[in-house]
Amino acid sequence: MNLIIDKSSRTPVYRQIRDQIEQLIRDGMLAAGTRLPSIRKLSAKLGVAKNTVSMAYAELAAGNIVESRAGSGAYVNSLPDVALGINLDRRREMAPDLADYPAMRWDPYNFQGDFFGMPRYKNGSELIRFTLASPDPALFPFERIKQVATNLLWYPKEHFFDIGHPQGFQPLVEHMEKQMALAGVPMAPGQNDIILTGGFQRSLNLVLDYILKPGQRVAIESPSYTGLLNLLIAKRIDFVAIPMDGHGMDTEYLAGVLAREDIKAIITIPTFHNPTGISMSRERREHLLRLAMENRVPVIEDDWGSMLRYEGAEQAPLKALDSGGYVIHIGTFSKCFLPGLRLGWITCPADSAVTLLRAKFGADSGDSYFLQNLVYEFIRKGHFDRHLRKSVAEYKLRRDAMCNALGQHLPAGCRFRIPQGGFSVWVDLPPQLKSVPLLSLARKSGVEFLPSAFVHPQRKDGPALRLSFSRSTIEEIEVGIGKLCRVISDCIDNPELLDKEASGYKELF
Repeated sequence: MNLIIDKSSRTPVYRQIRDQIEQLIRDGMLAAGTRLPSIRKLSAKLGVAKNTVSMAYAELAAGNIVESRAGSGAYVNSLPDVALGINLDRRREMAPDLADYPAMRWDPYNFQGDFFGMPRYKNGSELIRFTLASPDPALFPFERIKQVATNLLWYPKEHFFDIGHPQGFQPLVEHMEKQMALAGVPMAPGQNDIILTGGFQRSLNLVLDYILKPGQRVAIESPSYTGLLNLLIAKRIDFVAIPMDGHGMDTEYLAGVLAREDIKAIITIPTFHNPTGISMSRERREHLLRLAMENRVPVIEDDWGSMLRYEGAEQAPLKALDSGGYVIHIGTFSKCFLPGLRLGWITCPADSAVTLLRAKFGADSGDSYFLQNLVYEFIRKGHFDRHLRKSVAEYKLRRDAMCNALGQHLPAGCRFRIPQGGFSVWVDLPPQLKSVPLLSLARKSGVEFLPSAFVHPQRKDGPALRLSFSRSTIEEIEVGIGKLCRVISDCIDNPELLDKEASGYKELF
């Protein structure tokens, strides 16, 4: 909390302190429940008398802006109307004709966001966390990145830091065109085009805005990727959940939905589905495309992890089977390289590319050419392929360690599938167990996971969970899975443990 005191001002110092703290609270910089610095610490920091700070705190307390707790200090008041009532005197001084108008009400614009991020946790350093399905920073090729970046900055080009074409850095665009062609996607002129973007979420946001109009619905898989669900909720896009089995999306169920409902897009993760790890069978892929063609519905393919294959025959992307221009394919470097680069790409039918580029230009004018050039140079010099081989080999060892530990310790009544790629293992629990209260118990044992409520389209809890192995060492995996399986076994044998925990787990959110 940085306050600026002007001792030469006619405004008393205690009033300056009070007014600035009020302003910080009104601006949301001090949240409800925040503990203010002690009188002694703040007086020493500002170089003023303790009595001056005490007077400021007393006025804040008198105005019900903060709450003074004996022996504990002063805390920002948790009453919901505090922020609306503060600084009324100042408003009357500055704009007397406007002061008595009611404050803006933002609650009609809000939406439920309890599951937008992992629940809060304490003593996080002591937890073995199987929650993050993302690359391990310990595997980032920093030395190679430093070499490439240094060379680029040693001989900088104007276009590195200028506003470039919204399609992206042309050499990287051409490289991705070749990669998609090698994957079986027709990339001849007039067939499909590549657009570089600032990551998967921005790609999906752009495509959804292009395809949908307000009030229209999409079909998605259940369970599904948390980021997808969050984006649909944030954009207030309605959706219909399509169940999955061991072969991917249940396309027979989808056929019934398409027959009776007005669905404007189908969103699928056919390869190494997040969170289940399932890859859609060839038969399902073909059936999905037939349904799309029969109903004239576009398909959005989330191809986040096809580069992270550990075994099994490589499957062509859904886009490679698309003979009618129905599929928009979205890929990303975030999971196979550096998440913070925020670099992805869209492979779309040529008929839609110009409009998408115009929409992209209107939304953000383009992405960082320097970062795109950095990735291109990293690829051109062969560093990317070497990094991918090394990291995939390490992630495979971690996957094997997790699946071996689950095979040894997971109690009867639970089951899991060994994923051929990706970062996570999906575990089905006995139907009487619920994942969120189970998380509360697991944390007490020193381990955490992603509950099914975070990946269920309706945010409902259920008897399943996701375990991600990408950011844990083999030792952490073996220890953590042992602890988790003991918690699950205890809950199966003693259901009252879970019932008792269910009444208090909401504190996690």
